[in-house]
Amino acid sequence: LAGACGMIARRSVLGLLAGGAAAAGLGGCRLFTSRASYRFRMTIEGGGVTGSGVLQVSAARLLALTAHEHPGSVGLKGEAVVLDLPDGPVFALLTIGDGKPLLATRVTLALDPEADSLDAGKFVQAVRALGRPFARARAELPRRDWPLMVRFADIADPASVERVDPETAGIFSIMLETTRDPVTTGIERRLGWLGKYPEPRLDRNYRGSANPTLSQRLSYGDFRRGEK
Repeated sequence: LAGACGMIARRSVLGLLAGGAAAAGLGGCRLFTSRASYRFRMTIEGGGVTGSGVLQVSAARLLALTAHEHPGSVGLKGEAVVLDLPDGPVFALLTIGDGKPLLATRVTLALDPEADSLDAGKFVQAVRALGRPFARARAELPRRDWPLMVRFADIADPASVERVDPETAGIFSIMLETTRDPVTTGIERRLGWLGKYPEPRLDRNYRGSANPTLSQRLSYGDFRRGEK
């Protein structure tokens, strides 16, 4: 067994994936019994333009030392996919939104409908199959599983983030396809304020609120995630 102290051990647990609960972190260093990953290209169409990016899903079956520890984790590495619409760029984030399933899980289920997100071992097997050298899977991401989309009133000010309604913006399709291409990078050229994951919420002055704004709910990790 090797220590899963890197990205996978800091990601969210499989036990929460199907129920729509928010992501839960795995604290400390956990041991994994198996892990796997695959890359996929997400292509977004709408408003007469197309945007795409390559991301990576990683999953692990973890050694549960107590009855309260979850046996699996899943993570997403990459950055938000950008759609350059005529009235400004729209960013498809690495999250579906508060209280909804994990994007990495829903992408995997779209590419392999037989994947079992409630069984850590079986889910890792599905991820491993999608990552094999000659694996080819393609699917449309269901509308209910689309990532949260945002834009900025002032792209230099992260607190000016605004939610985008895909239908109003003319976005009509998100396609997924497994790939061996490298994970897309370079979003910091558009978002000069973006730091490394993990970083603070977009509204750095956030001190807690019963009704947080969008900038108070979103963090830099919703735009870019990677191994530390």
